Amino acid sequence: MKMKVLFRMGGATLPLIVLLARMPVPAAGAEAPGAPVLVRVDPARLEGAVAGGLRWMAEHQVTNGPYAGSWVVNSANYRPAVASLAGLAFLANGHLPGDNGPYGTNVAAALKYVMSAMAPDGYVGQSDKSGMYIHAISSLFALSCLGMQSDEKLEPGLADWCRRSVDVILRAQLMAKAAGQQGGWRYDPYTIDSDISVTCWQLLVLHTARQAGFEIEPSVCNSALGYLRRANAEVPSAEPGKGSPDRGYFYPDRRVGGKAERSSTALAVFIMSLFDVGDEQNTRASLAYLSRFPPTWGGPQYGGFFYFSSFYMAQGMFQIGGQEWQNFGPRLATVLLDHQAGDGSWPYPPDNAEPATLRGTGPAYPAAMAVLLLSLEKQYLPMYQRQRRLFDGGTTVLPPVADPVVTTVVTTRRDDTIPQDTLIDPGGAVGGGNAGGGANDGDGDGGGEEDDQDARPVGSPLFK
Repeated sequence: MKMKVLFRMGGATLPLIVLLARMPVPAAGAEAPGAPVLVRVDPARLEGAVAGGLRWMAEHQVTNGPYAGSWVVNSANYRPAVASLAGLAFLANGHLPGDNGPYGTNVAAALKYVMSAMAPDGYVGQSDKSGMYIHAISSLFALSCLGMQSDEKLEPGLADWCRRSVDVILRAQLMAKAAGQQGGWRYDPYTIDSDISVTCWQLLVLHTARQAGFEIEPSVCNSALGYLRRANAEVPSAEPGKGSPDRGYFYPDRRVGGKAERSSTALAVFIMSLFDVGDEQNTRASLAYLSRFPPTWGGPQYGGFFYFSSFYMAQGMFQIGGQEWQNFGPRLATVLLDHQAGDGSWPYPPDNAEPATLRGTGPAYPAAMAVLLLSLEKQYLPMYQRQRRLFDGGTTVLPPVADPVVTTVVTTRRDDTIPQDTLIDPGGAVGGGNAGGGANDGDGDGGGEEDDQDARPVGSPLFK
């Protein structure tokens, strides 16, 4: 594999200054018959909520001891990811590590803690069975800080940390996998199957790495995008009274008699748009399916995982832009603004799932997620910067892309963390249906198998 740091993209070295867009307010009677009524969000109220959330997180950051820079959690496994999400929330509002602003020391402390969580082999998720989620979130935060530190002497160390974290993702893709599973990732670097949500998270890291100046072999992303395409399908609608089929992204074991995966569909649409690939017909059909689920404070459409499902949905709609985002963004903001606590934090909706697991993440998790959701339009984060729109005036600007052929990846091994006989067999089969599936895989819809008798099954999502 080829990977080297080239340079920090100019557009990411300085914060991209984008004024918070004011959603248009149609004149009375101007809406088309049946069109959603656009919701207006008071910018002052929104900014006040974000300021309160940042202030609450700064006041509750651990300042002393081995966990300095993190936030209180009930399970140590969650610390790196929760600290990274909180750090991203500060970055999303222009607060850089070590700067002279009110939260520069908070971001710098969070980054120092996350960097300390890396194992000798470069993996950050070593403490949990679903560690690739933790690894991706931590890597995303560190990469978003690259080139942003006030102390330039710290940059080489951070660049090397990011190189090692990205290398874990690249090596994990080389695991020998069954036909249809190739190109993706799952819960740890050594699994032999793949998963939609974990794959999307790794692609999000690789996208951010490319923006930070890392050169990634095109075959890495093409193979992963091919895995996602194979997860797209159309099935009869699972909703009573809906005669039209559902087009979206599915776990294969749920296609027959199942329903489209709302969160996975939104996340895949987001990732496809980031990489400027997609099929107009499939994406339009996916958007039509997703439009059935306007933002609410909890509800069955979230499968018990309000914040992560909203995180996926909001980014997908924002990247598409246009009417889809105008209909969705202000409604989600209104839901969040209406449920912020008086101290600046956020609770969970009453129907959120797995209360014991969610308590393990601690109260900083919903606060960080809410601030991230309310800060998307500023586009400070690399993952938030809008790519070109998929659609313009009813015509596509992105031609359909054929499923790429997975090419042999020659890698120079740097350690023995992955046995040589587990690397992809260049003669292995490629294509076919995604033969895997699994537990609750980041889609928020539940279902799937349990791999052992632990309180949380192997591979169940952590931060939802």
